[in-house]
Amino acid sequence: MNAIELLFDFFEDHLKAAAAVRARRPLALGSLCFALGALSFYVATAVSGRLDPLPFGLITLTLLLLWELAMGFVLTAVLHLIAEMEGRQGSAAELFVLFGMANLIWGLAIPLVMVFMSVLPRPHWPVTAVFLIVGFFNLSLKARSLQDTYQVSSGRAWVTLILPYLATLMASGLALSLAMASLFIGLMKALN
Repeated sequence: MNAIELLFDFFEDHLKAAAAVRARRPLALGSLCFALGALSFYVATAVSGRLDPLPFGLITLTLLLLWELAMGFVLTAVLHLIAEMEGRQGSAAELFVLFGMANLIWGLAIPLVMVFMSVLPRPHWPVTAVFLIVGFFNLSLKARSLQDTYQVSSGRAWVTLILPYLATLMASGLALSLAMASLFIGLMKALN
């Protein structure tokens, strides 16, 4: 089975694709899929005008590609650790490749954003909806990949997938709260 057939199977017959990935573990394909997903996201944000805070260029694209690859690796490692702590058997390499394939869904954002940008006079909300829907579809493909890799139920896969995002959100909130408290204490000391 070549890489193109494997990609088609991921979207059409995910169990067959998971079995093929389990047998071969094509890490280069997973890395390429992460990079293509990041490139698609970059182009979609640039076309929609949401890349304004960052300069449009090769350096920004390279940083986004490296960020996506690193975060894919970290997310895979954390989720594999969670699954191993739950006593589930599976391969982190297989999960990495399947997560990379799930990132290819960002390629849908480009034509959808282009259609809304050309048809509507002010496409802010529809373009936001495109990013949210494609992002949710990306998460659902990742949850399905967790299901296929570790043979868990759909609910367990969603909970396991959301845990690292929730932990990051809570840690960020705690850091922001501590920074605000430190700023407030510093202001009170300066005023006294």
